[in-house]
Amino acid sequence: MREEAYRNLSAKLRGSVITPDSDEYEVARRVYNAMIDRRPDAIVRCADVADVMTAVNFARNEDVAVAVRGGGHNGAGLGVCDRGRVIDLSSMKGVLVNPAVNTIRAEAGCTQADLNTITHSIH
Repeated sequence: MREEAYRNLSAKLRGSVITPDSDEYEVARRVYNAMIDRRPDAIVRCADVADVMTAVNFARNEDVAVAVRGGGHNGAGLGVCDRGRVIDLSSMKGVLVNPAVNTIRAEAGCTQADLNTITHSIH
C-alpha cells in the first residue's frame, strides 16, 4: 500500500521520492551534522514550488511528521526526522538579484555559499 502511495506521489512530481529501498537513500538522508542519524520513511526531493505543495498535502493526508530541509546545514538536524517525511528543498537554488534596489530573492535550498557566488559576480 505505502509503495503504491509513493509511486502515485512520484508521478505528480518534477522531483523525486526517495525511500529506504532506493539506492540513494543513505546519502539523501544525511545532513551536515554527521552526529545526526535519523531515518525518515521517505524523502521528497522537490524541484519547484508545485512539488512542495504536493509534498505538504501528501504528508498532511497521511498525518505524519514532517521535516523540511533547506540547504541541510542545521546543526541540530531539524532537516531530517525518524519515521516521517523529509521535504527536501536542497535542489531549489534559484537566485534573482536586483542590483538597482539591492535585493536578492533566493529559493529555499540556497546556502550562504550559493548567495556569495552570485553576489560576488555582480560587483
